[in-house]
Amino acid sequence: MLKRVCGAFVALLSISVLSALFTLLTLHQSHAQAKRSAPAWVGHPNALVVQQPTVLTKHELFSEDHTADVVAVQQVWAAYTFYNDSDNGPGMASLFMPNAVDQHLWDDGQGKLTPHYGIAAPGDEAKNMTPEGPKGSGCVLHGRDQISFYFGKKRRPDPIAWPGHGHHETPSILVKVSGDGQTAVMSAPYVIAGVNDKGEGHVSTGGYRAFFQKTGEGWEIAELYAIDDHPRITPGCDVNGPIGMQNATP
Repeated sequence: MLKRVCGAFVALLSISVLSALFTLLTLHQSHAQAKRSAPAWVGHPNALVVQQPTVLTKHELFSEDHTADVVAVQQVWAAYTFYNDSDNGPGMASLFMPNAVDQHLWDDGQGKLTPHYGIAAPGDEAKNMTPEGPKGSGCVLHGRDQISFYFGKKRRPDPIAWPGHGHHETPSILVKVSGDGQTAVMSAPYVIAGVNDKGEGHVSTGGYRAFFQKTGEGWEIAELYAIDDHPRITPGCDVNGPIGMQNATP
């Protein structure tokens, strides 16, 4: 009798253990699947919050699948550099979502991104000093109209058919596509090089982080971080957009 009771208890215990293990395995698989299917980003576009970079594993930094989407994102980005270098504002705007944000940030060399470029807003002159020199209070483009003006008519009346003598080069492009294939993050360093009319060369360095979303028009940029390695000031824009746009002729 005792043997039968013990045997039944052992059998019941084994079933309970197996059931618990099965439950844990199921939960683990569900969590892993949810993580794989999660969007590559959330909360963009948002001009008020800068998403600071974090240390990423290779599985978080780039996709080892979604090949067609990776190539499509890279092609959009190639068009960005082409339109940028040919002062094609309408072409540039067509790569962005209607409510997209494009903002300029400074990398302090320790991985922290800080708004810069643009004008030095009144009262900011003293606090905008950095170990590398002064920085602007920010340059943020909101929506397609501002993007089109900033990259187009603010530079020249009409776009040119082929890039001029300044070139945005972005090697080592990394694209991470979400599990559901609806969002993506692109990360790349940049080297901007060119010559002036005297043949004198110039170069600057930095990087880009672009947040993409798949839309009915294909992959479009929801928000772009243009990241400079050196802080700068420019009179061309501020946190509200391009300066002088309201006075420009259509």
